[in-house]
Parts: sequence; C-alpha cells; structure tokens
Amino acid sequence: MTPRMRGERLGPQHQDALAPIVADPRVGATMGGVSTAAQVAEQLALAAQDWDRDGFGYWMFFDAASGEPVARGGLSRKEFDGSAEVEVGWTVAPDRWGEGLATELGAAAVAVAFGDLALPDIVAFTLPGNAASRRVMEKLGFEYEKTAPYKVYGDHVLYRRRP
Repeated sequence: MTPRMRGERLGPQHQDALAPIVADPRVGATMGGVSTAAQVAEQLALAAQDWDRDGFGYWMFFDAASGEPVARGGLSRKEFDGSAEVEVGWTVAPDRWGEGLATELGAAAVAVAFGDLALPDIVAFTLPGNAASRRVMEKLGFEYEKTAPYKVYGDHVLYRRRP
C-alpha cells in the first residue's frame, strides 16, 4: 500500500496490534488521552462500521519488512466546527516517530481521497501544539484554515486540501 508499509482495512481483528500504540502516554498526549483495551475494541467496531457505511475508513499499517504494527490511519467522516468533513488522520507507534511514516500513509490516503473517491476536498486537524502533525499536513499540501474547538478536546487547528 505504501513503499514501506502494508495496510489492512481496520477492524476488530486489530485489537492486539492497535492497543499498545494508543495505550502509550506519548500517543495519548496528542489524542486526548490513552485508550483502554475496552475503548480500543469500541473504536475498532466503529471503524468496521465506517467501512461498511462509507466504503472507506482507516487502515492498520504494518512494516512491510518485519510485519510489526506501526500505524493506524486513513480517511474518516468527522464533524468539525459544525461542518461535515472527510479527515485524513494518522497515529504512528511512538518508537517509529520521525521516520516519515505519517507522511507516507497520509499521502496514500490523499491519493485515495482524490483518486478513487474523487472528493472535492479533505481536512486534517490536530491540537495547536502538535508541531509534528502540523508539519506532516504541510508536507502533504494542506493549508491552515482555522482554529476551533473539537468535541471535548479543546481548540484544534484545521488544515484543508483540495486536489
């Protein structure tokens, strides 16, 4: 699916691969807190429903050489500041931060969004202080649009990209 990663449609079968990533406090600092095993199970069930409903969603990514789980990411429907959006999102295992995996999987998601799905635009958003994710957004051609509250997590910066 990417030069260094193999992606699989995310679902309940990825509990053991995803749980350690989202339970890590370094990830929790950027994602509104760490996730328990029960929360991961709920997230994975919802991810499978997203695929069934929308025909797209998040993938679980594995290192192509070692088979090690390294990231989760892809496309998902979200509401941000009262508007329905399709978001490109990513979460990379912290031991693999700085290797460009978020940019690589983000580029794959952008290609699907503007290729197969022919979407008119997509967004990405994060906490204002998440400089690493903001750099990924900019590398992928997203441009800052606004800052607004997101759910219960406080202000987030929203970036948008068009084909």
